Amino acid sequence: MSKCVVLSADNELSVYRVPDAVAKSFFKLCDTFQRDAKKLQIHPRQVGGVVLFDETDFIEYLNEKVCGDEKCVFVEKIGWEHDRNRWPEQYRKCPHYNF
Repeated sequence: MSKCVVLSADNELSVYRVPDAVAKSFFKLCDTFQRDAKKLQIHPRQVGGVVLFDETDFIEYLNEKVCGDEKCVFVEKIGWEHDRNRWPEQYRKCPHYNF
């Protein structure tokens, strides 16, 4: 079984289907990745000594380092609106993290 989460990095919101184990620790995994991105990132990008990443880097990290056989999968983009009352109904109760 899997659950949907909404991710963004000051860009368009993206919905991903993640394994239950990831969903249960979603915010902890996000916080750890954001705090330790330079250490954890699969393919770090640095500009002027600053590590840059977005939600696709986080999903890549999850799929390569955290998930087992069941991987995180992109579902769809749902636009730029961060007011969850304006999201498609099926995603309004999904956890959201903005990197």
